[in-house]
Amino acid sequence: MDTPTATRPEPESAGDRRLTDDDAARWREAARVRDEHPGWVVIWLARLRRYHAYHRFTGARRDTVLIAATSGELAAKIVKAERAAKAAPANRRRRLRGHD
Repeated sequence: MDTPTATRPEPESAGDRRLTDDDAARWREAARVRDEHPGWVVIWLARLRRYHAYHRFTGARRDTVLIAATSGELAAKIVKAERAAKAAPANRRRRLRGHD
């Protein structure tokens, strides 16, 4: 009886395309954005050629999902989402008092 031999897994591929040095650089960029914005899960999806960021803000019923083609664009979207989340409680209080 033959025993199975352990094989080294093939590098992850994006469809039929192997990951490239460019993909590795984009993963490093995703890590940089993640370090700059704690609380966010930031990944590079090679198959889609897009960065994705995920975060659940306090009081939110759903996760915030952001998608961008570049790390700079994703970072800008994160900043905008963080500002909107900070402003949201004040906006809700105004609406409840009838000021909106």
